[in-house]
Amino acid sequence: MRWVGIELEVEAGEGVVFVRNPFVLAGAEPPYAPGTLKVRLGSRVRFAPGVIIEAEPGGDSVLEIGDGTRIGATTHLHLGGGSIRIGAGSEIRDGCVLRTNGGDIELGDRCFMSYGCMLHAIELIVVGERVSLGERVTIVDHDSEATEPVTVDADTVVFRDAAIAMGAHVGASSQVAAGALVQDEHPDGVLLAGVPAEVVKWL
Repeated sequence: MRWVGIELEVEAGEGVVFVRNPFVLAGAEPPYAPGTLKVRLGSRVRFAPGVIIEAEPGGDSVLEIGDGTRIGATTHLHLGGGSIRIGAGSEIRDGCVLRTNGGDIELGDRCFMSYGCMLHAIELIVVGERVSLGERVTIVDHDSEATEPVTVDADTVVFRDAAIAMGAHVGASSQVAAGALVQDEHPDGVLLAGVPAEVVKWL
């Protein structure tokens, strides 16, 4: 970190477990200005082997992980400025990627991300409490031309291979069917399915 000008600051609660020490890396971009990476770990956070924490030079980045959260093997937390905040009691399974490019990712308490999920924020992604994401779910807040925040409200289940696109809002206590592409805003308590996703049932 030091050779690219990133100042690393770490705070950790009691009982943090590293099954194997995570890789803490400076990003591939050439250094062009000083930057910071602040890592704040709650109590009893558990890191499986092969976790990567990567920060790009020239930006200020924050990684916060709440009490009792488990981070799965080979998960990649890539910060290019902005923040990743994961709430308490959450589980991030193997092979997930959470990436910021100046934006923020906020996961509420007791969230679940299954294998191979990808979240990428340039502006803002908010995932509410007790949200479950199935295998290989993708959430992005941008396309090649624009950005717009994405919100998935509390107690929602997103099934495998679904994608939630720029500007989408999934209401609380909803379900997103496998393989769906969610755009636009949707109310609470619905089942969304299709490409693009539509309300097919009230729950």
